[in-house]
Amino acid sequence: MGKLTSALIAGMATIAFASSASASTTIDFSNIKATWFDVQGGANVNTSGNGTGDASVSWGIGANQSGYRFQAIGIPTLIVDPITDLSAITNIGQFTHFNFPIDSGTSITGVKLQFSTDVLVNGDPFGTVNFIYAFDHEETPNADNPCAYGGANSQGVNINGCADRVAVNFNQSSGFFSIGQVDYALDVRGFLVGGNPASSFLTVESQTNTAFLRGQVVLRENAGAVPEPASWAMMILGFGLVGAAKRKRDPRMARVAN
Repeated sequence: MGKLTSALIAGMATIAFASSASASTTIDFSNIKATWFDVQGGANVNTSGNGTGDASVSWGIGANQSGYRFQAIGIPTLIVDPITDLSAITNIGQFTHFNFPIDSGTSITGVKLQFSTDVLVNGDPFGTVNFIYAFDHEETPNADNPCAYGGANSQGVNINGCADRVAVNFNQSSGFFSIGQVDYALDVRGFLVGGNPASSFLTVESQTNTAFLRGQVVLRENAGAVPEPASWAMMILGFGLVGAAKRKRDPRMARVAN
């Protein structure tokens, strides 16, 4: 009976330790500042508002320039699940593409956005981290029919000529924040367009097109990865096993890299 009692007490202690080690972690992002840089291609490129919460980049030669704008928003507190090492996907900023006709050959093909933010882990400040998001820009010929995206010309998203396509990806030069010895990043997960998640943003010609940029806290080593649907179950299981092993330490000890 004594041995059984001791075993039960030891088992309960193990469970209590495991529960403490795998407790959820809260992440807050504040004081967000944006900087557009490393423009690829384009003519007559200009930036404004860099280093603030409302930054723009414009390009092209014509009656009006085309361009991007990023506006910081309030990001809700994100909870990192101890099993998957993931947070929920949420809006992390407002993105606008000013899509105006410009002379052929004067469009950019890509540009990077530095998303600079103060990070708090479980309410404790851990400094400023710079995440880099790379935008790929595809300027389509307005008169094509059918268009490269969205079907026939003069219909739907191609109502004013062929829509352009904007895609965004996590850049590996990004920084990270750490909980103990585990590194995390704010990955970018595409756009929210008219309330619908989208991996890329098709923008109407001659219009101001606005969407939300989406993000998710992930393990730094997995940032930028797009797993195959069949791999999700194995990844979740793997994240849980690796995360449980790695988090057997003080969850409030952390370091920051920019």
